Amino acid sequence: MSRTSVENLPNETFYEIFDYFDIYEIYVSFSNLNQRFQQLINSSSLLLKIKFDCLYVEETFTKNYQQIIHLNKNRIFSIQVPTSDYTYQIISSFNFDSSFTCLESIDFNVDEPKLLTLLIPKLTCLPRLFSLNINLESDQKDFGDIYQLIFKLPKLKYIKLAVEHSDQFDTTVSLPIATNQQISPIEHFIIDHECAFHDIFNIISYIPQVRHLKFVNLINKNERIEDIKPIMLSNLTHLSINADEISFNKFKTFIIHLNSKLNFCH
Repeated sequence: MSRTSVENLPNETFYEIFDYFDIYEIYVSFSNLNQRFQQLINSSSLLLKIKFDCLYVEETFTKNYQQIIHLNKNRIFSIQVPTSDYTYQIISSFNFDSSFTCLESIDFNVDEPKLLTLLIPKLTCLPRLFSLNINLESDQKDFGDIYQLIFKLPKLKYIKLAVEHSDQFDTTVSLPIATNQQISPIEHFIIDHECAFHDIFNIISYIPQVRHLKFVNLINKNERIEDIKPIMLSNLTHLSINADEISFNKFKTFIIHLNSKLNFCH
């Protein structure tokens, strides 16, 4: 393709190309090419992504990188942080505030639950944080504190909490039944760790607006599901469960207790 033909491409084409790049890569690769690219990069129409590469995170996460992020807070659309020796440094460096007006999606891979207890409270000020994906490598047994922090996020619509290696431990979620003041706006919820019936009903009491539910590892504990108070989930239409050790009668009781109008059950 000739230089002339490239210059004649519409701005939308370049925005699609930039979508494959991290914010730092865009500035390093395109900002000094010519005046048009400089204008494109600084345009309010261009939403930016932070995609840390775990292989180069030590090299790229410099003061220059942090400066670029600071100057473009209002145009950052998504953030992805891998598991690495520098995860704590990266997460601690984000000074989240309401100036992140376009930030809608955060994807974190962490190996210390304490990082989440430091990070999640900072996210409550984000006006458009709709999606949160957390992959946690931990032998922690109780995730009740983490869930309580998640349910305080005021705009969240989608959440996935995945815990690696949790199948080796007796995982619990110590949560009381939600009150009207603790309701979360979450509509799509994926629980990717061990979870018993009692814990599930406590969790879903916080998300009455949920439409899609997925339980990746529903476990069978010595509990009487008949004694668990039913919960009305009038918006729930899609349910997916991995429950290898659950009897059909127990599963049937569980479905009845959900009190919803399912269109899809897997």
